[in-house]
Amino acid sequence: MSANEHADDTAHLAEAGGTLLLRLSALLRTARTYDVSNQAFQRQMQEFMAVVRRVLDEEDEVALAVVADYFYLNGVRIKAHASVLGAYHSLMADFERRQVGGLRFLQGVDEAEIERFFQIFQAAEDPAIAEHLAETLTEAAITNIVTVPAADLEVDDVTRDLSDQPKQQTERARAKKVFWRAVLGTKKIVLRARQTGRPDLRQAKRLVQPIVDSIMKHEYSIVGLTALKDHDEYTYTHCVNVAILSIGMGQQLGLPRQTLADLGVAGLLHDLGKMAVPGDVLRKPGSLSDEEWAMMRRHPIEGALMVSRMPGMSVVMLDSMRACLEHHMNYNRTGYPEVEMEWGQATMSRIVAIADCFDAITAHRAYSKRPRTPFEALQILLGPNRVNFDPAVLWALVKSVGLYPAGTVLQTASGHVVLVTSPNPRDGLRPVCRVLVRPDGAAPPEDAPELWEPMPNGDRAIRVLLPEEYKAKTADLLAA
Repeated sequence: MSANEHADDTAHLAEAGGTLLLRLSALLRTARTYDVSNQAFQRQMQEFMAVVRRVLDEEDEVALAVVADYFYLNGVRIKAHASVLGAYHSLMADFERRQVGGLRFLQGVDEAEIERFFQIFQAAEDPAIAEHLAETLTEAAITNIVTVPAADLEVDDVTRDLSDQPKQQTERARAKKVFWRAVLGTKKIVLRARQTGRPDLRQAKRLVQPIVDSIMKHEYSIVGLTALKDHDEYTYTHCVNVAILSIGMGQQLGLPRQTLADLGVAGLLHDLGKMAVPGDVLRKPGSLSDEEWAMMRRHPIEGALMVSRMPGMSVVMLDSMRACLEHHMNYNRTGYPEVEMEWGQATMSRIVAIADCFDAITAHRAYSKRPRTPFEALQILLGPNRVNFDPAVLWALVKSVGLYPAGTVLQTASGHVVLVTSPNPRDGLRPVCRVLVRPDGAAPPEDAPELWEPMPNGDRAIRVLLPEEYKAKTADLLAA
């Protein structure tokens, strides 16, 4: 095979891989709700099979493997573009729960086999069934779909390109694992709270602890991941982002580890009350009516009530109740809910309030041509709006995200164009960056990115570029 043919083959598999992950994730979600005979499952199965057959037309098999936190299709790495992030990491968790490292779909696989397979695969969420998954598939006469145990892939050839990663990339890989586990875990907390009327505090604590550990080790890649917005799990990611930013600010303010953990839980749960707001109000692209705005303004009270229903009484429960109630009150008491008696925001609530506002400003809005950048969000908070926030906590935000937050595109004095990927708390003017364009106009190859850890001492930012000035998909580069 010529070099050009190999490149075409690789590009074909990389493109098909993203579609395959999306279709597989959708099929698994449908299998959790509907029987395989249901029309919804059948429709998703046909779309999944169409992708499988397209690959089988040119390949001997469809081999999907997850190794070292990356998915591979027939040995070609599937890039975690922003559009597939939710599917990427939910499937990773599905594979891990079932002790599976890969799935192989062989020539001859058909719809009947797919139906039997997904019935068994879905049931294997139970660890007792997962332990005997391969034997169960054999007993069900499933011969054209083969599971590969995770242990068999630990030293597979596919990991060789990851063994010599620079420090920043290995740190980012750890951060991505912690981040997406927190997102998927938060989704479970919210969905369970919707059913039971109260959140799972123990699960929230488990999700927050690795974030605290990461920030306490001065691994700020996880702060950089809060700039990711362009994916279908943003509802839950917002809660995780607020937790991460809150912990980062708390560390800058010198709070001890246990308080940081409690602060992270409060950030994770701060918006629970929005479950009491109708979905069409939450998603409304235009201005809210007086009645709709009254519903929205009530969500802090609903969140506090929901947390109060948790059994027992603890410091973290009380902190979370206050964060739910007070995160829109404002430092100068111009927010809501209105309280007639003398009242001041708790320290944790002040921190959560800024984290919530910073992340919300950069969210996608149906009525806006483009979302505001993190740099623009920082300008808004440090501008006239600063009177709404505790000055010490605002300072902590700047120390946490840097003067050029992750997601900012900079032009430097040396003539480089760079994307900020994470903050450098030792020097807010010299963040950790990925080079987009060199002074000669050339771009570093995607498979050999040029990383600055951080921006070199002799260089400096001279201009922040707006998204209109730089057309590349920075979201995909942040997700990589």
